[in-house]
Parts: sequence; C-alpha cells; structure tokens
Amino acid sequence: MGDFAFFGPPVAGRLFTETPFSGAARRAAQRGGWAQWGDQALPERFTEPQEEVAATRQAAMVEDKSPLGKIHIHGPDAAEFVNRLIPRDVDRIAVDHANYTPWCDDRGKIIVEGLLFRLSETDFMVTAGQMDRWLAERQGSLDAAFEDVTDRFGILALQGPDALAILQEATGADWGDLRFSRGRAAEVGGAGVHVWRTGFTGVMGYELWVPPGAGTDVWDALVVTPTGQSSIKPVGHTAQDLVRVEAGMVLPAIDYARAGPDAVQAHGYGLAGEEFERSPFELNLGRFVDFDKAAFAGRQALLSEQENPVGWRLRAMQVDSAQLMSAFSERGEVPMIDGRVRRFPPMALAAGDAQVGWATSVGWSWTLNQLIGFAHVPVGLSDERELNLVWDQTKAPVSVPASLSDLPFVKPKRV
Repeated sequence: MGDFAFFGPPVAGRLFTETPFSGAARRAAQRGGWAQWGDQALPERFTEPQEEVAATRQAAMVEDKSPLGKIHIHGPDAAEFVNRLIPRDVDRIAVDHANYTPWCDDRGKIIVEGLLFRLSETDFMVTAGQMDRWLAERQGSLDAAFEDVTDRFGILALQGPDALAILQEATGADWGDLRFSRGRAAEVGGAGVHVWRTGFTGVMGYELWVPPGAGTDVWDALVVTPTGQSSIKPVGHTAQDLVRVEAGMVLPAIDYARAGPDAVQAHGYGLAGEEFERSPFELNLGRFVDFDKAAFAGRQALLSEQENPVGWRLRAMQVDSAQLMSAFSERGEVPMIDGRVRRFPPMALAAGDAQVGWATSVGWSWTLNQLIGFAHVPVGLSDERELNLVWDQTKAPVSVPASLSDLPFVKPKRV
C-alpha cells in the first residue's frame, strides 16, 4: 500500500456501496431521493436546495464526497512517474501539499483533472476520474505502483464562512495558519483524520479524509459544536452541483468528453467523442500548465496551442430567464427548471441562424438569482456578439438571449 498507512478495508455494501457517512446521511435527510455517483449513492437533498446553497455561502455545510475517485500512486519512482504525465512540476509540491492539475494525452486533450496530493516523497493521491489504462500504458520500467482506493476511506467536505470556527471547536486546535491547498493530521470525534484546506465550492473550507468506521462520529463531532449547531447544514447532490457551477468547476462527461483509453470504461453516459474533448486552454485551465518543465505528456501540442490559439473557450453564461418564461408561457408550457443542473445533452448556442457553440451545466443559481451555465464558444468570439441559447425541451425549441462573461460566477474567498 505504500508509505501512507491510512487506509482501512473496503466499506461493506448494500444495494449500493456504503460510504462512511451513509448512516449519518440517512438520519439527517428530510427529503426522499438519492442520486447515484459511481457505485455509491448520496441524498439528492436534505432540505431544500436553496437553503443548502445559502448555508454553503453564508454559514457552513457538510457534504459527503466519498464517491470521488481516488488513485494511490506510490513507490521509489512515483514522483518521476507522475511528473512525466502532468503539466505541473512535482518537484515544487511539498509533502502535505495539493496541486490542482489536468492530466493530458499526447494531443494535449484532458484525460482527467483534479487534485494531486503529495503524502510523502514517494506517495501521492489523485482525486479524479478513473485512468488505470492510461497509467498502465505510461508506467514502463518505472518502479511505481497505482491502485484505485476509492472505497478505502471517506471524504467529508466542511465548507463555508463558519468552517474554520467549527473545525477549531471540533479539534480543540488552531487552524488559522493552514494555508490553501495544505493539509495535516488531526483528531475529530475520537478518530484520526487528515484535514486539507481545499474544496469544490468557491468558498473557504476544508475536506477531511476519514477512516471507514469513523464516519458517523466525525460527522456528529462537527455538527454538535456550538457554531455547528447554529449554522451547519448537510448538503445533497442537487445543491452541490449548483454550487460547483457557481464556482466555475467543470465535470468530465458533463462539460467535456474525456480523452484517453479509460474514457469509455469510465463514462458510459454523457459527453463522448473528439467533438467534445478539450485541452486545458479550452477549459480555462491554461494557468495550470508549466512550460518550464522540459517534458510532459501533451507538452508540444499545448505549446503550439498557446502560440496559435485554436478551438474553444469556456465562458460564464447568463440566460434571460424572464424571456424564457415568457416564451414558454405564450405557448401554454413551462420550462423545465426544477432546481437541478441540466447535465446533458448540451444545448446549442446560436448567433442568428448559425450554431456557434454549446452550453453545458445549465441551472438556476440561488446565489445570483438567475439562470447560468457554461458556454463553449470559438476562440476569439466577442463578448458583444448577440447570442441565443436554444432551449430544446420540446419539438419546437425556444431561443432566448444569453450573455457571456468571465468565470467564476462566485469568486472564491481563500483568506
């Protein structure tokens, strides 16, 4: 298992594989409905999505992120192995430090993107989608091993303005000095956990890595603190999806098609095919490409793209929801805006009679009180260009004005 002695045995399953927090989640859920994520299931909602989003932005939330794919890479050559595959410089990543990074194929197209955690000099964790085949293809003679440890421990997100106070009350320790993307060990609810200053919400927060048998104790220890009792809410899949769009966070198969040999195996639904594959530059992730490195997968293709921009760009999209409602009302219909993010299929973006791009992850932002989503538009398309979103829930689609701006919709506060 490598140097990081933290994992427990796989969590026992029922109809779906249980996460360490499933028992606490069932107890807390006030509304029915569970959503599948991989081989596991999470509540769609605990109360109402707008209440859960508000808690994330204004107070605090806990969220089970255990189904997030986790790949453990370890061994004497682990650092060299990882460094060959990512556009970030592994030598600059200290122990107990995380870097967000894309992993690209030789064409510069993204296989996965997510966090890379350095647990020791020879020990790494990747929280991203499956890429077993890609890693096997590139391993060569290097003395490094990799394995899927998704069900070996749980991840509990603690996010929101009150997250620091709750964590300090639960641990009895000062966490004000922990910088963004850093981590260290702690004890919560009598269990040894690892705390990382990171998250997927665009607000200040933490993620706790929790042993399989300690999920309920850790959950309860956070909720029963004085600050937790007054402010914390558990957040379900629906609200989490809305919050990540507000924060400008993309998802594979939802906002782009995965490249590489694991694509079909990992995602049998949603976006697929070269038409929807994207490079880091096309997904607004170019800042995570370090050309100071001599070599990494996709370097030459990405360098050419940087010098001669082509393809697509990811932009924030705001939709004229009042006009959308009016257009459907005139037809005696109601647009399908049910509080969920529309994940697929993508919707067309048109300029006049011509389609110029796509929209993905379209949903109602309770924070901004408007309909938002991601626009995929050609490089060089002006923000002043008049665009329409083609809302295609019926045989007679409705076109409504849409405007573009820079991501994210909600700017992260990391101080």
